[in-house]
Amino acid sequence: MTRKPPDPTPAERAREAQRLAAVGSTRRKAAGLVVALLGRGLTTAGARRVLARRRLPPEIRTAALHVLDELAGPPPEGDAPT
Repeated sequence: MTRKPPDPTPAERAREAQRLAAVGSTRRKAAGLVVALLGRGLTTAGARRVLARRRLPPEIRTAALHVLDELAGPPPEGDAPT
């Protein structure tokens, strides 16, 4: 019997979103910001609080909130990091 690999953490999922985004895109920058926030041990709610207190370009803030929204749900099937 084989074990199912553990679900990826929100930080791992954000890292994958960053990797898949186009180089230099707003989404890639926003996902990188989310990776940094979650890498500090913050939850997605904690990352939202930090984003609310920091001065960021509006398009980066909005994109980062979209990435966090995606991470709040369950990971898609087969979305394990490689």
